[in-house]
Order: sequence, then C-alpha cells, then structure tokens
Amino acid sequence: QDDFVGSAIALTRLQQTYQLDVAELASGILNGVKYGTAMSWQDCFVLGQHLYALRDYNHTVPWLQQSMQLLGEQSYGSESASLDFMEAVVEYHREMGAHESALSLVNHVLSIEPDQRSHLLEARQQLEELITDGDKNGLLHLTARRPGDYHESREFRMYEQVCRGELAPLPSKQRNLRCRLRKSRLGYAPFKLEELHLDPLVVQLHQVIGSKDSDSLQKTARPRIKRSTVYSLGGNGGSTAAAFRTSQGASFNYSRNAATKLLSRHVGDFSGLNMDYAEDLQVANYGIGGHYEPHWDSFPENHIYQEGDLHGNRMATGIYYLADVEAGGGTAFPFLPLLVTPERGSLLFWYNLHPSGDQDFRTKHAACPVLQGSKWIANVWIRERNQDNVRPCDLERGQEISLHYRDFD
Repeated sequence: QDDFVGSAIALTRLQQTYQLDVAELASGILNGVKYGTAMSWQDCFVLGQHLYALRDYNHTVPWLQQSMQLLGEQSYGSESASLDFMEAVVEYHREMGAHESALSLVNHVLSIEPDQRSHLLEARQQLEELITDGDKNGLLHLTARRPGDYHESREFRMYEQVCRGELAPLPSKQRNLRCRLRKSRLGYAPFKLEELHLDPLVVQLHQVIGSKDSDSLQKTARPRIKRSTVYSLGGNGGSTAAAFRTSQGASFNYSRNAATKLLSRHVGDFSGLNMDYAEDLQVANYGIGGHYEPHWDSFPENHIYQEGDLHGNRMATGIYYLADVEAGGGTAFPFLPLLVTPERGSLLFWYNLHPSGDQDFRTKHAACPVLQGSKWIANVWIRERNQDNVRPCDLERGQEISLHYRDFD
C-alpha cells in the first residue's frame, strides 16, 4: 500500500512538474519518446481511485477520464457491463463537482444504449443546468488549497518553471561567464571549470572523476542505502524523513576507500577549503519521480547544533554527479534562475554563506523530479570552522542583497 501510494504521488508529481499529457503518460510516452508499456484502462482507474482516496481530486479527474476513454476503445467497450461501469464512474465525477466530465460520460453511454439507459436523461438535464449556472459545489472546490500552501506559491511555480527549462538566466547575466582551466595545487590535471553564476558563485567542474570511481561509489553505497532524511525543524538537532525529499542515501567517512578519499582531495584541491571540517560524504540515489523540494543547505540562525558539533554552519556545498540521467533530475536554483543538468563525473560547487557568515538566501536549490533513468550523486558539505585563511570573514554583514529571498512569497 505504501509503495503504491508513493508511486501514485510520484507519477502525479512528474505530471505536474513537467506538464505531461495524461494520455501520453498512460501510453508510456515521455516528452515524445516511448519508454515503457502502455497502461490499461484498469491501471488508470485504480490510479484514479487511489488519488481520490488521497483527496487529490485535481489529478483524479484526468486519470478517470483516460480510463473511460481506454475502456470505450476496447472490443467490449459497448457491452452493457462496460456501460454499467462507466455509469458508476459518473458518480465519482458528480461527487467531485467535475460536471463536464460527468456529462461527457453520460452522453457517451446514452449514445450507445439510449432506450435502456433512459434514466440518465434526468441526470443529463441536471448536469447541463449545473454547468450553465456555473455551479462550484463538489470536492474539487471544497478542498481547494489554502492560501498559505507552499505548493501554490510563486516560489514553487518558479522552481517548476526552472525544472522545465522555461525560466533561465537572461543573456545579459550570462555575458560575463567564462570557461577556463584551473590549475591543480596537488599535481592533478587542470580542472575544467565552467562558471554558471557569478554572484553568488556557482561553478561546475567537468570530468573530475572517471566512470570507475563513479561505479565504485554506487557499489559501495547500495548495501547501506536507506531513506534519506532532513534536519528536523523541531529544534532537537536530529533528522527525519520527509515527503518533500524522496531519495535513498548512505553516508561514509572520506577515509572509507580510494574513491571517497579522491572526492575529498579534489574538493579541497579546487576550493582550498579545509576538508577536515567537512561532514561525512553522502551518496544518494533518486529513482523515477525522486525529488527534493527547494531548500537551503545552510542552517538557519536558530538552528540547534548537536552536542559536540562545534564546526559551525555549512559554508559550501559540492555535488558530484555519479551518473547521467536520461530526463529530468536537474539541480534547480529558482532565484538565480539556474538549472544544472547531471553530467557524470562532474562536480557542482557553490558557497551557501556570505563572507560575513550569514546565510545567502539566493542559494536555495532543489532536485527536480527524475523523469527517466536513475540519478546518483555524492553530496559534500563543508563547515565554516578554520576556513578563514581561504575565505576571511567580512567586517560588514553584506547580507542585504539576499534578504529579499528569505521570505519570498
């Protein structure tokens, strides 16, 4: 049951984020590419039933519509048993207040058995009157999302637009971005650095690790992988699973093996930061529909650190992409607005804090839902203790530039 509910929610998440057509999705088609087996009318109906039980009526309606359309296309679609079933689904639509869908189904049934189903004539008249009157009664309208719902906010819409590629940096913002070679201080090959954003600085280093190390990290993580958690906002410094982050992960000390040591060396070599004050490496996997909604990696001012944790806030983040992703799964920065496509072997790096040590609220980011394939990453979080020789603390706070995004819509 839990797996089915999770799958249903993931499917509708993909549907909404990428504005997918239900008919194509049911046919196994994603963005014009045929990936899998088509869903039967029964599959679509069962999915609609579960969404109804979850009170997600906006997504229930199109899946029931698709189910009935597929049923009507079957060789037995005109038989009485099939029409009985359609008539039962009419009641779903009526209860939800989807009058147009109910009327369409009533008309279809009457077109096949007008005499045997004459009792539906009254239902048709009632539905036509409700539509004419603009009636807004029904579960669809009673359960409208509250004004404070984050998923209805402008920020969340921006995040979805970035995931779809509809919102991107203006050419004027990209004009001064450069690609260059950055010399390694440890004697490795020069880093192939691409500037993605200048303020705040976001860079991607290409071809940092090879396929052998990527595969090794995935293999190491698989036996220990479990549901990813997030830091609790309850004030106890602990962590918990959350619906807004659906991935699996496993953490390792950087001394674990040659591959984990290499990841640490590369980040320290490139950034100059002291990796002795980095959290354990976290290897994470996102399956189809896996995502992580917009969040900051840095901790808020009122964060309560666990006892003995004297390393300070998360100054910087590095994300190693351990696999290519066929579709979706990008890292989105809604406020920049920037979308980074996973590229196997590359490292994405940015600072979470202003030089003053204050949170840079512009660095809010998210993992877009994986549309096709499997996303593997390794997260690197570097704390601020003993990093002042590389990134000295400013005497002035300088956080005003990002305060606007702290409580953004």
